[in-house]
Amino acid sequence: MDKLKAILTDASLFRKCYIICLFFCNVSFIQVPAYVGLILLFLWGVFLLFYNERSRHVFEKTRFGIWLLAFLFFSTITAIIHIRDNFFFNLVIQLHVAICFFIFYSLHTEKHLNFRKELYSICRFIVYTTTIVGMLGLACLMAGISFEVMSIKFIVYENRFTGIYSNPNILGFVSVVALFCIHMLTKNNFIELSGEERVSRIWLASALAINGMSLFLCDSNGAIVLMIFYVITFVLYKMFGAEKEFTKKQVVLKLFSLVLVGTFIVGSAFFVRYFTQAGFTEILETADVITQTQAPDGSEDMFLATERITFSHINQNLDSGRFKLWRQAASLFSDFPLFGIGKGNVYYYGENKFDNGIHFSDIYGEALSFFVTDFHNGYATILVCSGIFGFTLFSIFGLRFAKHISIHVFKDKNLKESILPCMYSFLCAYLVYAFFEKTLLYDVSFTVLFFWLIMGYVSCFLCKYEPDYQDGFYLFKRKVRKSLF
Repeated sequence: MDKLKAILTDASLFRKCYIICLFFCNVSFIQVPAYVGLILLFLWGVFLLFYNERSRHVFEKTRFGIWLLAFLFFSTITAIIHIRDNFFFNLVIQLHVAICFFIFYSLHTEKHLNFRKELYSICRFIVYTTTIVGMLGLACLMAGISFEVMSIKFIVYENRFTGIYSNPNILGFVSVVALFCIHMLTKNNFIELSGEERVSRIWLASALAINGMSLFLCDSNGAIVLMIFYVITFVLYKMFGAEKEFTKKQVVLKLFSLVLVGTFIVGSAFFVRYFTQAGFTEILETADVITQTQAPDGSEDMFLATERITFSHINQNLDSGRFKLWRQAASLFSDFPLFGIGKGNVYYYGENKFDNGIHFSDIYGEALSFFVTDFHNGYATILVCSGIFGFTLFSIFGLRFAKHISIHVFKDKNLKESILPCMYSFLCAYLVYAFFEKTLLYDVSFTVLFFWLIMGYVSCFLCKYEPDYQDGFYLFKRKVRKSLF
C-alpha cells in the first residue's frame, strides 16, 4: 500500500508518463491506446493537484502564482457565465490548465527533485524515439508505402511528408524538439549534474540527420520559424551574455552583426529545405500524388491530376488559411470581450455564428471539410476563450517571468556548459511559433505540455538565482510571499 501511495504521489513520474503518452497520441497505430492511457493519466493528474496542495501548499509556493490563480479564477467565472453551454467540458479544460500550472510549471516547489535527471530521461526518450519513428517513416517513403488510419493519411499528406505522425506540422514540431534535446545532451554540465551516462554520439548524429530531414520534408513553415528563432536567440545570448556593460559602438556593431547572422540563418534554412525537397523529389521520381487542380482553361471546374511528390504545400497561400481563422476569432471576441466564451464553446459558438463554422480556407477560398476548435494562434485562442481579463492576467505572468529570467541569463558568466541558455532560447522561439499553431495553453497536446515542462525547468534556475525566503507582506490580513507576485 505504501509503495502504491509513493507511485501515485510521485509528480516527477507523472510528468514523464504524461509527456510520453502525449507524444504517442500523435503516432500511427498507437494513437487509440495512447488516448485511453491519457484519460487515466489525466485523472492521476487531478488527484496530484489536490494532494500536492494539501501536503505541500503548492499554490502558495509557486513563483508568480498569484497571477496564475487569478487567471484560473476568472476562467472559472467564464465557465459559470456560459453554464448552459458545455459547462462540464470547460471545467475539464480548467483542470488541464491547472495541471499545466501546478504540476508542470510549479515543479520548482519540489524541494528534493533532481530536475536535470528528470529532463535527461525525457530528452533521451525523445532522441531515441524520434530517431526510430523517423527512420520508419523515411523507410516507408522510400518504399512507396502509404496508408490511412481513421481517415488520417500517413507518409505523404497533401504532398507533404508526414511520416507515421498524425500531421506534418506535428512532425515538424517534434523534429525541432528533438534537435533542441540533442543540443542539451551535448552539454557536459547537464550530463554530470544529472548523474547519467552520455548518450552515444552515433545516436545523436543519427537523430540529427533523421530529424533534420523530417523537418525539411514536412514543409512546416511554423516549425522552420521555431528552429530559426531558436538559433537566432541562442546567437543573441552568445553575443550579449555574460557581459556587464557595452559601449554604444559595441552595441551597434553587435546588433548589425546579429542582423547579418540572422539573415544568413534564415536564408540557409530555406536554402537547405529547398534542396532537400528537390533531392528527395528526384530520388522518388516514380512516386506520384493525386491532387485537386483547376482546369487548364481557367474555368471553375475541378479535376483530379496526378503529380510528382515535391514535399511542398499544395496551398501556396502565405497564411495557409489562417487569416480566415483569425478574422473569425476577432468576430467572436467582439461578442464576448471581457470574460470570453470558454474553450469548450469555440466550436459550438462558431457553428451558430458562421455559415460553415470555424474553418480554414483552402486555396480556392472555400471552407475545408473538417471543423476546427482552435484558431491556430495561441494568443488569439486565449483572448477569445478567456477575454480581456484572462488574457491580461496571463500576460502579466508571462512578462514577470520573462523579465526575471532574462536578467539572470544575460548576467551569469558561468553558463557556457549549462542548458539554461538552450531552454531560454527554446521558450523565446516558442513564443514566436505560438502565433501560427495550437500552442500555449488551451490544447491537451504534446505541443502545449512540452512548453510548460520547459517553463518548469527554467523556473528551477530562477529559484536558484532568487531564493524563496519566507519574508513577504500582509495581504487581507494574511502574510504572503513576495515571490507570488
